[in-house]
Amino acid sequence: MQPVFVSLNGTLQQAEKMSPQPDFDVAGGSHVGRKRVENQDHFLVADLHRQLEIIETDVPHDQCTELYGSPLGRLMVVADGMGGHADGELASNAAVQACARYVLDMTDWFLKLSAANEDDFKRELTDALTEVQKSLFENSSPNSTRMGTTVTMAYIVWPRLYVVHAGDSRCYLLRGGDMQQLTTDHTLAQKLLDDEAITAEQAATSKWRHVLWNCVGGSKERVETEVIKTYLEPGDTVLLCSDGLSGMLSDEQIGDVVRHASSSREASEQLIRQANEAGGLDNISVIVAQYSPRTNQSFTPAPVDNPSTADTVVD
Repeated sequence: MQPVFVSLNGTLQQAEKMSPQPDFDVAGGSHVGRKRVENQDHFLVADLHRQLEIIETDVPHDQCTELYGSPLGRLMVVADGMGGHADGELASNAAVQACARYVLDMTDWFLKLSAANEDDFKRELTDALTEVQKSLFENSSPNSTRMGTTVTMAYIVWPRLYVVHAGDSRCYLLRGGDMQQLTTDHTLAQKLLDDEAITAEQAATSKWRHVLWNCVGGSKERVETEVIKTYLEPGDTVLLCSDGLSGMLSDEQIGDVVRHASSSREASEQLIRQANEAGGLDNISVIVAQYSPRTNQSFTPAPVDNPSTADTVVD
């Protein structure tokens, strides 16, 4: 399968004119739900740092400066395993670890990312899930041929957000009163909806709504990677979740919880609790990342296009 690139708005040059990174508050959580015996979801939240280890000096310095500079970027991953018994848990665990290792090896990109090489950077991102796919096949047993997982990764290099995605976990962007699903559900029901074979109401209850045509691992040798790029502005919230959340709560309910929570931790805990109260039919994982609102009134954000009018380029 060929990678699919979706650019939601703006240019890299616009981003360079944006304000410095605002304060950042992030929290994640995962719960087995009320119906499952084990949790096959896994998640990760990490900062990517410059590192400086001082060997010897006569200049006073604090421990923080010695070890780490300001974060180069932030990484968030949600993976929802499938395959039955322990296979799903193993798949999502291996996927998250493989993502972390791959991004660690890509750290130099965050130092040299510019308009001139951004296309190369996005192609590197598509390779991330290819490497995860290889890792799953290398670590699977002959009896685990159906082992697979969804993977939704968000890379933030302020003010740019890159999302790498396969499956039906989701990434949302909340801005003001609007909540936008950035990723596409890789389900048969969504395909039928895209082909106008069924309505949105029918898709919501379709027997195909949980059947994936694309994931990492599973029975396919290749994964089709969706890469989304957009720009963030102060006050934005990025939310990643497994379908154990989005299947229990509507977008409106999710957005309402986030907007009224006093912190990312409170938002993530309330979302998990409400998903369980709504039935908790599946494992529930969520990451909420909030940027503080801007205080500089001269700040001019880059526009955000509607996903329905976004350009899609198939390489």
